[in-house]
Amino acid sequence: MELPFWLSNLQRYRNCGWGGVMKASKTRVLLATALLFFAGTRAAAKTRGELASNELPMEAYDGYLLVVEGSIGDLRGLKFLLDTGATTSAIDLKLAETLRLPRRAGRVINVDKTVRIEWSELPQLDYGLEHASNVKVILQDLRYLGASGVHVDGVIGWDLLRRQSFRLDFARKRVVFGATDQTEGRSVPMRADGLYVAVQVELDGRPLWMIADTGIRGTTFYEGRLEEMREGYKVQPRTMGWSAGGAVESRIAFVPRLRLGTQDLDREVHLVHSSGA
Repeated sequence: MELPFWLSNLQRYRNCGWGGVMKASKTRVLLATALLFFAGTRAAAKTRGELASNELPMEAYDGYLLVVEGSIGDLRGLKFLLDTGATTSAIDLKLAETLRLPRRAGRVINVDKTVRIEWSELPQLDYGLEHASNVKVILQDLRYLGASGVHVDGVIGWDLLRRQSFRLDFARKRVVFGATDQTEGRSVPMRADGLYVAVQVELDGRPLWMIADTGIRGTTFYEGRLEEMREGYKVQPRTMGWSAGGAVESRIAFVPRLRLGTQDLDREVHLVHSSGA
């Protein structure tokens, strides 16, 4: 699988689990937002208006939010955010009301805090070549994404994305499903399980596995984790951002060197606090 996205260093996952709090992995993984792969120019012979049977159009908002069209049952023309960093898929609260879905209570860890949520089950969710039945989804208020100029009806998380190989072609704005020919451009090895997909980066020469997350911008570390590694970095004043769990406070830091494969990444990273859950 080859994907283009960003990196960040978190011990826990965004939107992980739907029935209760998911515990941290024994492996201290990192959640990263760094560009991994651009589709090459070999496909340039096709015009943007042509679609192969295994391709799905996508749009990129604010430089990183990837949106495709899908359907839930007979309700078509819905917009979904593709988010490899969300362990569980989600739909907007307003859409859940329209569908009159039964709700159950739960909790998830969202970036830096434990959040109470409601979840439900969709009989059918379709996008591209993926046709999923009895899909457990978190019910979220997704209006915060409006700050990036995008309205979505739901989020397609790693629980659905991991079901088949795919490639994100930024040049032609396509999601390409199934096995593909080798494409020009940069690529790096990945490893994945039911919770996340990870890539290996180097922090000042030290190898680290980081979660590859298309749903956030930049590179993010839990602040305590970076201190444990005793890396020297310069910290800037705190800033505020937003997620499904509300406001997220972070600090900007500059690390010595951050590298993905043969590519140097931006040394400016965000530091957030662990939820402690």
